[in-house]
Amino acid sequence: MRGDRDRADGARDRSTDSGASKHSGAHLRDGATLPVAGDEIGGKYKILGVLGTGSMGVVYEAIHTRLHQRLAVKVLRSDVGDVQKLLARFEREAQASAQLRSVHAARVIDVDSLPSGLPYMVMEFLEGRTLDAELAATGPMPVELAVDIAMQVATAMTEAHGLGIVHRDLKPANLFVCRVGDRAVIKVLDFGISRVEGDARLTGGGEWLGTPSYVAPEQLRSNSNEDARSDVWSLGVILFELLTGRAPFEGGTVQVLAKVLLDPVPWPLEYRPDLSRDVARVVMRALQRDPALRYQSMREMSDALAPYGPSRSASTVVEEIQKARGRLGEILVTEGMISQQDLDGALAVQRREGRLLGQVLIEMGLVGHADLLTVLAKQQGLSSRQSANMARAVVEREAPTRAPALTAIPTVRPSAPRRASRRAWRVPAAAAVLALLLAAAIGAAYRVGAPRPTPPASGTPQ
Repeated sequence: MRGDRDRADGARDRSTDSGASKHSGAHLRDGATLPVAGDEIGGKYKILGVLGTGSMGVVYEAIHTRLHQRLAVKVLRSDVGDVQKLLARFEREAQASAQLRSVHAARVIDVDSLPSGLPYMVMEFLEGRTLDAELAATGPMPVELAVDIAMQVATAMTEAHGLGIVHRDLKPANLFVCRVGDRAVIKVLDFGISRVEGDARLTGGGEWLGTPSYVAPEQLRSNSNEDARSDVWSLGVILFELLTGRAPFEGGTVQVLAKVLLDPVPWPLEYRPDLSRDVARVVMRALQRDPALRYQSMREMSDALAPYGPSRSASTVVEEIQKARGRLGEILVTEGMISQQDLDGALAVQRREGRLLGQVLIEMGLVGHADLLTVLAKQQGLSSRQSANMARAVVEREAPTRAPALTAIPTVRPSAPRRASRRAWRVPAAAAVLALLLAAAIGAAYRVGAPRPTPPASGTPQ
């Protein structure tokens, strides 16, 4: 991930030293060094460069040397703080993240250690920026967008809470905004201080860790009272900030701590008078100091927000787009027509320019018209013979006005039907043929999945 920022703002790690050492069996050799560009780790991940540096680790851009897949590799730093304690946090983040399957949780692909003993985590490569950077650029957001973001976080955390994982540090800096078509898709990052319910090794006496502006009151009072409802409070603070442009409690660390514990929660309409009172009430219920008066689960909070959000969830949109794009790309790679690296490059252009994937592949010279016709036929479940027949039928209809195109179509000899079938995919067709086939065969799928152009995001590290 880009931007492994851990703004603890004076917070203290509540894991005991003994608990940390039990949680991680890793042993660092003296003089352990971080990888540099050009290094290959794990026998398959080539380091391309640094994406960002945080208090706990360094995040690199890497490529899988066999699959040509772009990835992010997070390596623990050995030059900061209590290394054993950081090893435990790093291991917790890897274990928690690896269990999550939601589209709104950053995917962990692999975990291992360098020969020096430094552990590393391989994750999906994300393009975009953190939610705090997004908020700084946009200011208060439209209600539907703010609610959409909150509901996406709630979806990821519903799964995490179902596995007994409490994040404990939900904040805009730990939420990453990607773009899928014209939709903002949120990824929850940094489970490094997450707590698995019932694991006594990760608790200590009277200590807490988090960011004061977003931490729940019970996390400050006692380390034994926090549960999934503490994350509900944090999401309430995030939603308040998305709607008003500021957190409910601001100031220095000591001031914020006192306000979280003692001051009344401000009414959101004080900072945004045009806000619906019903939406404001949802925010206020999430920010009840007594956990028993809050929403008792992320699902309950999400249900309360649903009337004010978009009609289709972000996960549904992503599913539909991936279904339309993914099968085409999968067939192209499987058939050996393009490499995974080629596909990734074409998808990047598609996302940036908002054009059809097939059009991008042709213009980049990665596939020919005939190759694409074959793949499109397979995508729709058609045989090669049906694909060839379709191409011939369209060309014949165009014959009066497109005679030159006919000269490019080889004659199929009746005496060699098997050879004609094998070579049907090589039949070159004019651009107009491709357009008609796209419209007839997969137009509906691409209209659902084709993204609109979005302005390029700033280079905020993951």
